[in-house]
Amino acid sequence: MIYELMGAKSKYNNLPAAVSAIAAAFPLWHFIFNTDLIGGFWNRMVVSVSLLGLCAFLAEGREMSRQLRNITLRVIALGVLSALPLYTIFYGGYILFKPLLQEGASNVYLLASNVPAIQVAATLVYTSFLEEFFWRGFIQRNLTNYLGRLRGLLSATASYTLIHIFTLNLPLMLAALIAGLWWGYLYMLTGSLWLTAASHIVWTEMVILALPLG
Repeated sequence: MIYELMGAKSKYNNLPAAVSAIAAAFPLWHFIFNTDLIGGFWNRMVVSVSLLGLCAFLAEGREMSRQLRNITLRVIALGVLSALPLYTIFYGGYILFKPLLQEGASNVYLLASNVPAIQVAATLVYTSFLEEFFWRGFIQRNLTNYLGRLRGLLSATASYTLIHIFTLNLPLMLAALIAGLWWGYLYMLTGSLWLTAASHIVWTEMVILALPLG
């Protein structure tokens, strides 16, 4: 299933809204990682990605709803399977460059410490889905409409990576770059929001809870 916008421009062209939403993501990521408000990291993450998802839906509700309706078991299965090579890349990279990555990875895992695993697991499902809803289904699609497939992918991934600058964690920024390119490429090929969402959910559950790197 190749998405219609990969050829001619879609009728859903909303570059100003997409650029404004990217700008809004920066203070939200600062809020997530550099404040102590509303009871902890996971609560701030839920609030922030919810706001971004709402921005996407308010800007293009009909198109976002259309993407959500395009769901099949095959798409979900492919998304789940696509998380496995991505995890393998991260695992191999961590083993090879452990001295450089260990501290950054440990700081990420601290975020899940002293929090019930079921809460973390449920939050990861919700936030992973909404990140794909926003970054691929809304941002990358609109950037692709104006810039073309490759430049749209690279621009969306660069934005997704740069918002993590507020983490002050270079390994986490590198992780965002690699994962963003992976999910962006899958979206570029298939146009399936559900495929990238399934991949994102399974990968985060594996790397944070089921099979942590460190």
